[in-house]
Amino acid sequence: MSSKKCVIFAGGDPVSGSAVSKDIIEGAFIIAADRGLLLCKDLGLGPDMVIGDFDSLGHEPEGDNVITYPVEKDDTDLMLAIKQVRSQGFDEYYIFGALGGRLDHTLGNLSCLALLAEYGSRGFIISDTERVSVMMPGTYVFRRNDGATLSLFAFGSDIEGLALEGTKYEAEDARLSCASTLGVSNEINAPEAVLSFKKGMLLSVQTRYEKEPFLVN
Repeated sequence: MSSKKCVIFAGGDPVSGSAVSKDIIEGAFIIAADRGLLLCKDLGLGPDMVIGDFDSLGHEPEGDNVITYPVEKDDTDLMLAIKQVRSQGFDEYYIFGALGGRLDHTLGNLSCLALLAEYGSRGFIISDTERVSVMMPGTYVFRRNDGATLSLFAFGSDIEGLALEGTKYEAEDARLSCASTLGVSNEINAPEAVLSFKKGMLLSVQTRYEKEPFLVN
C-alpha cells in the first residue's frame, strides 16, 4: 500500500529543483506556507493549499485555496499548515525551505517534526544537502547515500536502548544524552543502516558536502 503524502513548502532557504524528488511530488497534497509560495512557483508547482499570515510574502494571495491567519498568532505558518491537515491522515510529510535563515525559525521547524512524530507520521525536512527527521521509539532504516554523514541527537529527553548497525560506529543498548555530541558525524558503510531505540525522541540529520543535491530515496 502506498503512503499518503503531504509536501509543504516553507519560507526558509530555497532548494534546487533536482532536490525535489518526482517520486515525492507525484500524488502528494501540496501546501505553500506563506513565503513558501514563491518557492513553490519557482519549481513550477501549483499548491493545493496556501496558508499563513503572509507577512513574509508581503501580500495576501488570491484564490479559493487560500487560508489567511492574523499576524499575531500562537503558531508558525508551518505549524499551522500541519495542524490544518492533521485530520486528513497523511503518513509522510516532506518539508522544503525549512532550513537556513533565522535560528529560532529553524528550531521551530524542528518542533514541527516532533509534533508529526507524536501524531504517528514520519516528517522530513529536506534541503539540497540535508535530510532531517524526528522519531519516536521503534525501528528505522536509513539507506546509504554516498558522501553523507548520519548524526543523531536526543531531542527533549535522553535516548535509552539505542541500537545501530550498518554504520562505521555501531551501538547496542546505548544511552544518548541531550548533553552529548556522541552521535555526531557517523557514516553508513552498508547498503542500509538499521536503527532502533526504546525510549525518548530522536533527531536524525543526514548531511552531504558535495555540490550535488541530497537526493531522497
